[in-house]
Amino acid sequence: MDEKDSPFLIGTVVSGDSFVDREGPRKRLRANFRSGVNTILISPRRWGKSSLIRQVALDMQRDKDVRFAFVDLFHVRTEQEFLERTTEAVIKALGKTMAERLNDVKTFIRGFVPELSFGPDPQSEFSLKLNLPEGTRTLQDLLDLPERMARAKGVRLVLCIDEFQNIAMLPDPVGFQKILRASWQHHKAVCHAIYGSKRHMMMDLFNKQSMPFYRFGDILFLDKIARKDWLPFIQKRFAKQGISIAPSVCEHICERMQDHSYHVQLLGHAAWLRTDGRRCTEETVNAALQDLLNQHDALYHRLVDELTTPQLNYLRALLNGVTRFTTMETIRRFQLGSSAHVKRMTLGLENKEVLDFVGPKTEWIDPLFKIWLEERFWGGRLRMV
Repeated sequence: MDEKDSPFLIGTVVSGDSFVDREGPRKRLRANFRSGVNTILISPRRWGKSSLIRQVALDMQRDKDVRFAFVDLFHVRTEQEFLERTTEAVIKALGKTMAERLNDVKTFIRGFVPELSFGPDPQSEFSLKLNLPEGTRTLQDLLDLPERMARAKGVRLVLCIDEFQNIAMLPDPVGFQKILRASWQHHKAVCHAIYGSKRHMMMDLFNKQSMPFYRFGDILFLDKIARKDWLPFIQKRFAKQGISIAPSVCEHICERMQDHSYHVQLLGHAAWLRTDGRRCTEETVNAALQDLLNQHDALYHRLVDELTTPQLNYLRALLNGVTRFTTMETIRRFQLGSSAHVKRMTLGLENKEVLDFVGPKTEWIDPLFKIWLEERFWGGRLRMV
């Protein structure tokens, strides 16, 4: 194989010709954002939420009166960090030049002087630090800053907040949510695109009547990309570099990775690395899969070490085709303890992002880990009598 750029993107937000379909959700999100409808997007990690929102932002580039600000709460652990990251994102989104952004800081941040630090390119990169004085007036001003700036500039702002469930990590999560809701529900020029990967936490935040964000907006559960959309995409990505791949081999990639967005692209990339000549075969894909298992071996051993014996027993039962885990026979056969233990195990496996429970369905967050358990950890000892 010649040294070329991989036709598959992994571990990054994708867009353009690297983005796979999702026309239905894209249409719904565009309509919501144009209409100012708050939207909550929920799916397991690495199913493509961030890429979908970014693609919709690209779709709407011609809407000159719509701007997008992006905030990631993954590392945010305090209310001040939340305010800093949000304020910074809004200023970047609504100011085209650094001069305009600096002027916006002076104009719209009132009552104190924020600290700005600049990156290698001072014309585009900066971060903001807030030394908040005591009192709630400054807090309210900062929460309303997106609305004030959007109105002043005559645009609709879509405030996109990723990993929103991490708001539960703040010192007073419910209290801060009440303050946010009280402010955000009055915004007219700003709508919110809120997305997160921990389904049960997101559902608690937006579907419990006792929580401040109950029925805050349109809730959209993101499905996997359909197999029929993956197959032509994979073929085109290989063809882009003059490599042929049969539809059956594309199907094999999707089936092994359970149509999981990140992992389909991961196995596609590994197969591309393995391709010798101008044709990718099923044997190529199988060899690439073994490469990935080798690369992840130490990581998966560490993950298994972090699981309890009952949790491993639950996974073994799942791989043995069990669907009813609270029957006496299943509990005895797989040593699950009791039906109460089973409920605690499912919550634990969900919190550790091993499994996701979608109604009656159980999804593996990492399909490669599933294969590793089947083929390497348990191997011939997987099946139990």
